[in-house]
Amino acid sequence: MIQKVLFFFFCCFSVLGQEFEELDHATYREDQFYFGTSLVLLDSNLESFNPRGISRHFQWGVVRDYPLTKTGKIAAGIGLGMAFERYTTNLISTEKTFGFSDLNEALTSPLFLSVHSLELPLSFRWRSSTATDFSFWRIYGGIALQYHYRKRAKQQAQFFPLTDEIQNFGTTAHLSFGYNTWNFYLAYQLSPIFTSPVSGNASFQLIPLKIGLIFYVL
Repeated sequence: MIQKVLFFFFCCFSVLGQEFEELDHATYREDQFYFGTSLVLLDSNLESFNPRGISRHFQWGVVRDYPLTKTGKIAAGIGLGMAFERYTTNLISTEKTFGFSDLNEALTSPLFLSVHSLELPLSFRWRSSTATDFSFWRIYGGIALQYHYRKRAKQQAQFFPLTDEIQNFGTTAHLSFGYNTWNFYLAYQLSPIFTSPVSGNASFQLIPLKIGLIFYVL
């Protein structure tokens, strides 16, 4: 169902894409598809936390552009996309049901947390482009509203669904900058990941920082 909804929106955005013969050279749009990948640097407010490996993030979607000036160099962007995040941690699970029991530095098998999200990225955009020049510098910044529709954990060969442990909604601040298709990407989680403190560690929270690349395609 999720894939069908996204396919419908992608088709709508592509129909509303740029028609060069109708463009006013004073004002133009930069409607774009985007996809990106990032490494996730995990930190915590507790010293006993250990990332235990590489965490990663993937994203893809489409952005509708709304120029805010006559030249079109400053605009707002509203998008729709999907994201996948996988965190590696030294958390452990209980024997029968999933729960964050404690932090364990001696743990040999990491616990993976994976989150699939629908995203609504909102951005303020500056670019050096014109109505006829599509190779340009850009700086885009804003926030992304997220709905986490699939959440689960894995340790060794066992999978655990996460229903109440992780928030259903989240907010991320993001910044991208670069030239033409290739752009650097930074993102920082603004809202807590867990719905309640990890058992035995009342103040524990993960603090992810995403660093990677994002590609924009007209």
